[in-house]
Amino acid sequence: MYRRYSVHRDGDLLVEDLGPDGKPIEPEAVPAEDRLPVELVLLAPDTVDARAQLLDLLELAFEMESTPESERPATKPRA
Repeated sequence: MYRRYSVHRDGDLLVEDLGPDGKPIEPEAVPAEDRLPVELVLLAPDTVDARAQLLDLLELAFEMESTPESERPATKPRA
């Protein structure tokens, strides 16, 4: 599975399936200047397990970014 996620300036999520060459198979009709400068490209097997792992990863990333530093649990220093 090759997929690119980006966000339109009005807040809509744009999802494009990519070919192995990294180019959109059916590009969204939205010019680059109307997209926010954040883009996520995913490469994963096209399986149910991979999709579940992807959702877990995105939820974890969101939780990490949306939780203030003062509310995060203490972590052990690396040795």
